[in-house]
Amino acid sequence: MTAVLSFHGDLRLVSAVNLFQLIKLATLSGHLVVNCAENSTHFLFTEGKLNYGFAREGRKRIGQTLLDSELITNHQLNACLGDQKTAGKWQKLGSILVENGYLKHSQIIALFQKQAKSAFFETVTWPEGKFIFIDTSPLVEGDIILEENIEALILQSLILLDDVEGDMSPGDYSGNILKEKELNSDK
Repeated sequence: MTAVLSFHGDLRLVSAVNLFQLIKLATLSGHLVVNCAENSTHFLFTEGKLNYGFAREGRKRIGQTLLDSELITNHQLNACLGDQKTAGKWQKLGSILVENGYLKHSQIIALFQKQAKSAFFETVTWPEGKFIFIDTSPLVEGDIILEENIEALILQSLILLDDVEGDMSPGDYSGNILKEKELNSDK
């Protein structure tokens, strides 16, 4: 029987930045869940690289996000959801959309990157909360995954924190200002 690597802790003792650095430096693979009073974030890593991330609060399903951004139509979404239900094995909606030619692989990646970065930037602002890291099965071929460099994300988040420091009262790290700054930088 293979031992499962798992650890947990408190953000008051180990900051989120240090936690992400640990995962990167130890080249860990698994699922990190970070909870604070207002939200929780989830991240998947393979060998220390961020593959996927999202925040529970305000999270939309991928189909709704694609509809809202007008990347697909309601008809295309319903057709792919139908394909998903009738397939012999379960497939992820993003993969079906790409297979059917409704989206490019790069468009799904861009959507996942934005979602993961937003969750990452929010998490590093939390002065307190709890976390757990669980060794999980690696992602399989065919999964649409990111390979985000943690050092670059940490640097970006520190720059954003520095930019908004004057806009925030001490201890007010809700992440909303970071999201606004990120959205404004995309324009």
